[in-house]
Amino acid sequence: MEEEYIVVEGGISLHDLHDILAKNGLAMSNVGSISDQSIAGIVTTATHGTGIKYGVIPTHVLALDVMRPDGEVLRCSKDQHYDLFQASRCGLGATGFIIAVKLKVERAFRLREKRRVVSFDEAVENIDEIASSAEHAKLWWFPSTGLMRYYGADRTYDVSRRRKG
Repeated sequence: MEEEYIVVEGGISLHDLHDILAKNGLAMSNVGSISDQSIAGIVTTATHGTGIKYGVIPTHVLALDVMRPDGEVLRCSKDQHYDLFQASRCGLGATGFIIAVKLKVERAFRLREKRRVVSFDEAVENIDEIASSAEHAKLWWFPSTGLMRYYGADRTYDVSRRRKG
């Protein structure tokens, strides 16, 4: 089966990208907590999502068009200008301006979420178990309370939008 991908301008916001993908039954494999930034911004800063089986978002990039400081635009990937490709993913803009991104995507899915509150000590003691308890797991720490909120989400292709208690 051929890999699904989309090519977008570097300045597109994730909000707009998500809308385009959804209209075509597609989704990014992993996203961060916010979608206000551009695709070039998340590539150059190595924004992460959640889930121990999913790499940072730049690991889903198949190719980049990078405008170098001298104005030359180079397409780079694992097969072309490899060093530039590697350096541009999490390059903080040091290699040039990301003009376009070829991004691996997949069939759209929903996330079925579960939540609970755990103590900081419990989270630390059980971090491996917590990290593998869902496809996408994260902890938010509230230091003044000594508590952490656990969010776990597993993919589903169920079309139901109803929330379950």
